[in-house]
Amino acid sequence: MAIDKSIDSTQLDADLASVADAIRTKGGTSAQLAFPADFVQAIEDIETGGGGVTIDEIATRNFPDSITINVDITSKAFAYANTKNVTIASGKKINSDAFLGSTVETVYAPLLTAVGDADSAFFNCSKLHTIEYGAQSIGGNTFNGCGSLTSASFKNATTLYTSALKNCSKLPALDLPKLTGIIRQNAFNGCSSLKTLVLRNSVVAKLSDINNFTNTPFASGGTGGTLYVPQALISEYQAATNWSTILGYANNQILPIEGSIYETQYVDGTPIPTT
Repeated sequence: MAIDKSIDSTQLDADLASVADAIRTKGGTSAQLAFPADFVQAIEDIETGGGGVTIDEIATRNFPDSITINVDITSKAFAYANTKNVTIASGKKINSDAFLGSTVETVYAPLLTAVGDADSAFFNCSKLHTIEYGAQSIGGNTFNGCGSLTSASFKNATTLYTSALKNCSKLPALDLPKLTGIIRQNAFNGCSSLKTLVLRNSVVAKLSDINNFTNTPFASGGTGGTLYVPQALISEYQAATNWSTILGYANNQILPIEGSIYETQYVDGTPIPTT
């Protein structure tokens, strides 16, 4: 099917005016903009093939298999894109639906620090299997529908929002060393393989309701999940609202981190820093 590459001149005029206004604002001036004589020719000489990104690639969300991003990621920037491996090298912020429905398989973003409105950032990325995500919170529906996810590192996450990891049905274990905030509704709903959850913080994490673990080994009638927490907090978890219900099921266990394999390593096998 041919791609319509026609240009709406009215919209183009409006967009160019907006760009000009932005340049004037940045420069602190209201004067007419002046460009070098060869400016138009320079624009015409920009490559549209080979090393550049073509109109066809943009229109069809057709990107290379591996991409490195060095800027903040705007909403839907890579929605439905067919890239596979993403490295967020220096960008600090990711916005909603950024990779919605894309074919991304691995994401390496340990430097990510802010999530703007990051809800649904990786919603329905059904091929995503590995992620290292440095943000301090996991937004609503951020990984909802990532049914191939088997390895997830969220070493800075303090809060999980509604349906953050819903339907990540192949995720076997999760380590949340800095979780201090609340685990909100349906955060783990449908994580049917989740049998190990490690919470390392010295403060008891709040659980919004027991439906967070619906259709998981931690739910009523499940095959049993194991929660690892610091020895000093076991009695507090057993008595805490909602946790006391989850941990009261006969098939579930709560064990101390101390003395377990997780005392010196995260669930992904990487060593715990000693300094």
